[in-house]
Amino acid sequence: MQLKIGELAKRAGLSVRALHHYDAIGLLSPSQRTEGGARLYGRGDLIRLHRIEALKRFGYSLPDIKVNLDDQPASAPINILHRQIAELDARASRAQRLSRHLRRLAKMLAAGSETLAIDWLNTLELMSMYQKHLNEDELDTLFATGPDAIAPMDPIWDELIVEVHSAMREGLSSESSVAQELAWRWVRLMTRMTNNDPALAYKLMKIQTAEPRAQQIVGITAEMLVWIDESFAHARCTLLAKHLNPAQMDEVRRRQLNEKNRREWPTLALELRAHMQAGVAADAAPVQALVERWQQLFRESFCGDDVVLEVHVRDALNQEPDLQLGVGLDEALLAYLHKAHIVGHDVTPTDAGPKPSALIVARQRAAHQLLDRPLVLDDPLALAVLGKAEAQDLRNGLDRFRHPMSMCRRSALVVRSRLADDIWTEAAERGVRQYVVLGAGLDTTAYRQHDTPGSIFEVDLPATQEWKRAHLNEAGIRLPQSLRFVPVDFERISLAEGLTRAGFDPLAPAFFSWLGVTMYLDEAAVVDTLRFIARCARGSAVLLEYALPVSSLPPMMRVFVEQLMAQFAEGGEPWKSAFDPAELAQILVTLGFSSSHTWTIDQLNQRYFANRSDGLQIATTPSRLTLATV
Repeated sequence: MQLKIGELAKRAGLSVRALHHYDAIGLLSPSQRTEGGARLYGRGDLIRLHRIEALKRFGYSLPDIKVNLDDQPASAPINILHRQIAELDARASRAQRLSRHLRRLAKMLAAGSETLAIDWLNTLELMSMYQKHLNEDELDTLFATGPDAIAPMDPIWDELIVEVHSAMREGLSSESSVAQELAWRWVRLMTRMTNNDPALAYKLMKIQTAEPRAQQIVGITAEMLVWIDESFAHARCTLLAKHLNPAQMDEVRRRQLNEKNRREWPTLALELRAHMQAGVAADAAPVQALVERWQQLFRESFCGDDVVLEVHVRDALNQEPDLQLGVGLDEALLAYLHKAHIVGHDVTPTDAGPKPSALIVARQRAAHQLLDRPLVLDDPLALAVLGKAEAQDLRNGLDRFRHPMSMCRRSALVVRSRLADDIWTEAAERGVRQYVVLGAGLDTTAYRQHDTPGSIFEVDLPATQEWKRAHLNEAGIRLPQSLRFVPVDFERISLAEGLTRAGFDPLAPAFFSWLGVTMYLDEAAVVDTLRFIARCARGSAVLLEYALPVSSLPPMMRVFVEQLMAQFAEGGEPWKSAFDPAELAQILVTLGFSSSHTWTIDQLNQRYFANRSDGLQIATTPSRLTLATV
């Protein structure tokens, strides 16, 4: 069978011109020609044409089809397939980008006022600016859908911009309450629009200052951004003033209103975030350099070298989550920053001896003896019980205990020990003759109070007690006759069994101190121990420290606690339980306790830190102290 080009074109549904092109590029040449030069296509040519058209339907290009049909090496078909897949993927990606672009455009038009919706050229122009400065992920965030999503041209923005313009035209001071309220609305709206992405917020601000047309279209001018920035600085000061005295507030306000300091925060936050997103380790030199800059900028922005003021400011930041808005921080960056800050202070597991948590507490008690005056907890044995090597290391590294964050932790630790001492003294005066220290660690109560009437039972892990006794012997600290060691693992041996072996009298009242332990036990073990105490003689009591649920903590404290929990877990001491105060109070009632009292931070500060000038005080903490009485 021989077909002329016209006949073949008709059968194949192609144009004669297409077949001429195939011949010209060597894709399909006729196997024969007439004497006059006319093309004649045979059966083999027809089969090749069918293959060409089939490959075209799969999206192959004509050059790739030629390679595939001309008996190229065995790898040619698979290479062609890979190229075709890549091209199809690229087309799909372009189509998706175009689709997203159109959806964003539609959202902007729908969100705007009627006039702006008609003036779609302005909207297109603004979209073009966003595409110029933002990446695809940022554009997706900016034009996300959902109940909390807000588009750049949303009427809520229009209303706020009009109000700000009006306030500025009236000459309203950025310090006024109206200006501060407008600033809070602005920052919260920006947080919603950017899904709390500080990098995106920073870029949007740059667009508004760098693109005159953006200012004309949106209505946000550079002057407006300056006014909002100043108003927001005053708004932050108003929040801080709730936690500072007038003199402290004057100093903080002076520093907060320093425009240079305010400009540096977003840039520094972006640099730190870039390292975090790149997976740079927190202990890497570049990150540590940024942390140093961060700490320096913090002091310049809030407190200078005034340690007392720094303690109060950090406490305010913990208690006021809104102070984190608008400064380039979120929980992920806070966690990274905190991890970088504590490099060199990691909790490491010990093969024998006290748990890392017990050593941390003992070090802080010892540092208190060296650094703080007047003493809240007078413990002349705090250094000796550490052992000579550990005590010398502490003296050599004493500067790290002067940091305000360390001071706040130390305050909470020494207060809980002092509170236990005070309650035990009161109990002894009432005739109580049994003092049980649960999870004693390196507690020195028994060795400081040789004249204590009755018995003191130290309950702890066997390895911890062996280590402690060796160091007591090394330091020449005499064991008082009133002391009873009770080796117990709360999750393996019952407290009742251990105490009975040591001579505890369940028919006589006792005071139990249970500090810094319950969070390392599961809830069942905690409740079982409380049940045992509730069954002791009337007049018995327990001073209990327990962790609050992480979800209930302010954001900055939550980040700190999550980091702390991760550290202790790595050191072999995972936190296992936490209690809501109201729920714990109900548990205590159910177990049979007649009453309970939980101290507030303010009560403890007033009782133990009033009128101090060194900044020592309890700040926001992840735990509570409760006295439950049988």
